[in-house]
Amino acid sequence: FVYEPSSFSVRRYALAPPGWPRELDGLKVALLADIHVGSPYRGLDKLREIVRETNAAAPDLVVFADDYVIDSVLGGTFVAPEELAPILGELGAPLGVYAVLGNHDWWLDGDRVEEALVAAGIRVLRDEAVGLSGVWLVGLGDWEEAPPDVRKALSAVDDTSPVLVFTHNPDVFPTVPARVSLTLAGH
Repeated sequence: FVYEPSSFSVRRYALAPPGWPRELDGLKVALLADIHVGSPYRGLDKLREIVRETNAAAPDLVVFADDYVIDSVLGGTFVAPEELAPILGELGAPLGVYAVLGNHDWWLDGDRVEEALVAAGIRVLRDEAVGLSGVWLVGLGDWEEAPPDVRKALSAVDDTSPVLVFTHNPDVFPTVPARVSLTLAGH
């Protein structure tokens, strides 16, 4: 309750998914998850720090597998998605900034959270794929609150380029086909 919410760490992993094309070696993806702005020690100043650190890492792509908001938490203060989204909108990456919603976002109002993110220039993926310079990015819905349709999400993938899937809840992992190069989650 005291240490973990106040902590912030950056971890770097070098991954080599099977069949990963040489031309994508060195692709840097920043995954942010469960920022829960408004929980203890997680106010707008901490969010600004997270954005600064992420931008300093110079990722090629930023994905949020998140719970952006939190409501009614002991020791916390509610922060509206309309307040936090413009700060997240300061993130930059050549391949873009993409998001999915988490259970806490849906508990508050998923459409409201999505509208705030979109207004800040962040594309929210709901069981859909987008092609990005030799790689497919697929965003899946939250396992509990917006059950994902993996087949629908992958239906747009029309070539042999690698596929990166991201979602909030890792419970979806067993339903993701082997065709996917890497699946990322928060929660």
